[in-house]
Amino acid sequence: MPITVAVIEVHPVFLAYFADLIKSDPDFLLVGTAVDGRQGRQLVRQVDADIYLLDLDLPDMSGLDLLSEITSFRPRANTMIISFFDDELNILSAIERGAAGYLLKNIKPSTFISSLHDLHGGASPLSPAVAKKLIHVIRKCGAEKEGQPVLMQRLNAPVTESLTDRESQVLRELALGLAFREIAANLSISCHTVAQHVRNIYRKLGVSSRGRAVYEATKLGILQN
Repeated sequence: MPITVAVIEVHPVFLAYFADLIKSDPDFLLVGTAVDGRQGRQLVRQVDADIYLLDLDLPDMSGLDLLSEITSFRPRANTMIISFFDDELNILSAIERGAAGYLLKNIKPSTFISSLHDLHGGASPLSPAVAKKLIHVIRKCGAEKEGQPVLMQRLNAPVTESLTDRESQVLRELALGLAFREIAANLSISCHTVAQHVRNIYRKLGVSSRGRAVYEATKLGILQN
């Protein structure tokens, strides 16, 4: 089965450029395009793509807000930012809101295609300039505190502190082998909400599957409560 890709891109030249690159690779199938936030929102609701490419510079709404909607409505999809913006605020905000990768628009065609393959394979592709900005942020966060960088203190903090009560409930239901619809019924929430909680659990535990999540949670003592 081909890897389905949808593109939300404001600039017609770049939209055509990315669309042509996607069509040039038989592993990918372009399933939809949009040129603004309104069309992008409709696209996300109508087309269940494996990958969404998103331009942050939308004329009618915040690209970051649309990113949050994609993450919520299509939790199993990967969203790749394609942008001119290379500032720390946009990069960090995009990552926090669920972006799985962040590329700048000056990317080479071959790198663009390989990045899509890497993204679908579970990696998080970053343009070199974006990676450099992230390293800079990490270094800024590394101010010494009691002999250990602040960032490392955060990384070493117990995972249970980062899971919300609802996420812990969903995790316990996952451990029982229940389907999303069964979890939704048991907790009186929607399937979409369950999927979002599962995505957050996977991210916080650093895993990509139910079995691995249960294993890690058991090892960390989360499921023993």
